[in-house]
Amino acid sequence: MSDDAGPPSDVANRALWAAVVDEYAVEGWSDPGEVGAFTWAADQARGRPVLDLGVGGGRTTSLLRLVSSVYVGIDYTPELVDLCRRRHPDVDVRLGDARDLVGIGDGSQGLVVFSQNGIDAVDHEGRGEVLAEAHRVLEPGGILCYSTLNKDGPLFGAHPGAAPETTWTIGSLLPKPAGDSRGQDGGDGDGWIRATRNWRRRRGQLRDEGEWGLAPFAAHEFALVTHFITLGGAKDELERHGFGLEAAWACDAPEPLGPDEGTTALYMHLVARKR
Repeated sequence: MSDDAGPPSDVANRALWAAVVDEYAVEGWSDPGEVGAFTWAADQARGRPVLDLGVGGGRTTSLLRLVSSVYVGIDYTPELVDLCRRRHPDVDVRLGDARDLVGIGDGSQGLVVFSQNGIDAVDHEGRGEVLAEAHRVLEPGGILCYSTLNKDGPLFGAHPGAAPETTWTIGSLLPKPAGDSRGQDGGDGDGWIRATRNWRRRRGQLRDEGEWGLAPFAAHEFALVTHFITLGGAKDELERHGFGLEAAWACDAPEPLGPDEGTTALYMHLVARKR
């Protein structure tokens, strides 16, 4: 895959991640909800082959290799693949696309993971392709574990003057210290100016389709337009692609949501089973 392959959004996304690749040299959980979801998924799929989509710099690699010794990581940004290979030289890490899992056999995986809202980086049609491919490569009863931005949360439609700060920092369960603006503007205001410029350039791409939508995303200073979905919309989407939702977590809580419970969390972790 060449750097300029794919739709314009893919080219823009890969260019952005390539520019901030050092930020992905991290380890550990992203948030309390991920702890709950990963633990639940691991109990269901322990010892079965694991496919880690959107592996980035390898944040989840050590975590998921505790589940199985048969592990493959895939990312579509060459610089992130190189970083992951350097950090985990004994691991099978491949350059590839979650929408077309060439080289991964039908029914060969026990667990497919797509963390850090990676599925939201593609458009609505591409999202369906990701879920179809995950279904293809999973064995009957296999587990899909992924996180996705919540359309019922405050990030959908947010703008630089009213974007909520994320509570949980990558690689840590500790909240940001009060007044810590790292990752937002470096403390000098330049980030706010860039965010405002990016948001103005991308706000025309906002799309609201009820259960799902597309909108400029506050992370990376509004340089991305990402997919958002409601919990109900995600459940219906999974059903259409041959999955049953087993459990869901708000990103800020380690306990799963109740059967009829909704959430206004920034994003959600979902665990589904291939039917």
